[in-house]
Amino acid sequence: MTTAFLHTHVLVVILFLILFLVKAFLLFLNKHDHLNRTRSSTKMLDMVFGGLTLVTGGYLAFSYNGPLPTWLFVKAVLVLAAIPLSIVGIRKHNKLLTATGVLIFLYVYGVAETKSLKMRPDKGEAVSVSPNGEIGTASPDPEKASHPILSQLEGTQLENAKAIYNNLCANCHGEDGQKGASGAVNLQLSTLNVEGRREVIANGRGLMPGFGSQLSEQEIEALALYSTLLKK
Repeated sequence: MTTAFLHTHVLVVILFLILFLVKAFLLFLNKHDHLNRTRSSTKMLDMVFGGLTLVTGGYLAFSYNGPLPTWLFVKAVLVLAAIPLSIVGIRKHNKLLTATGVLIFLYVYGVAETKSLKMRPDKGEAVSVSPNGEIGTASPDPEKASHPILSQLEGTQLENAKAIYNNLCANCHGEDGQKGASGAVNLQLSTLNVEGRREVIANGRGLMPGFGSQLSEQEIEALALYSTLLKK
């Protein structure tokens, strides 16, 4: 259900922005007659897309597992302000309000993509994770250095963990952990220890569902260990 709402939210936001940017373009070019005709013919679509954006966004925020991160809260507040601001700007042919709406939407897009109010993803320090969950400095060349996780995942177990990851996780996280689809965390930069990863895999976090009912404890453990191998 949450995934369906997420896809619907993304779709209606894109459609709303396309309509808004078309009308903003006409306004900035002083094509007022064209703008009036376009605005008149898309008035109902504006209301539908704007309303669906708020409804689906509100549902996703309500369904978020855990406290909302600051960047997500600020993003929601800005969208709530930008939608009516943009509609009023277009209706009144006010270039300043319209330009402000465009800038807010561009900023919100950058925040959503980077999950940071500074629009710069936090890279953090590369770390290695031991089997008991302790964090230390990562080896500069993990291919040549002895990786403690590999000693826990050998042969068939390693292949099984990789298969589970590709089946359940790669769609959002990517095969290398960096995809970041649907708000997924970049696993190459995550500082969660193995215990924290087990907790997230079993119970979920944010928009990520938990897999505790689908996987055994051994599979969850193996998947948590495998995810640490994706670190740079």
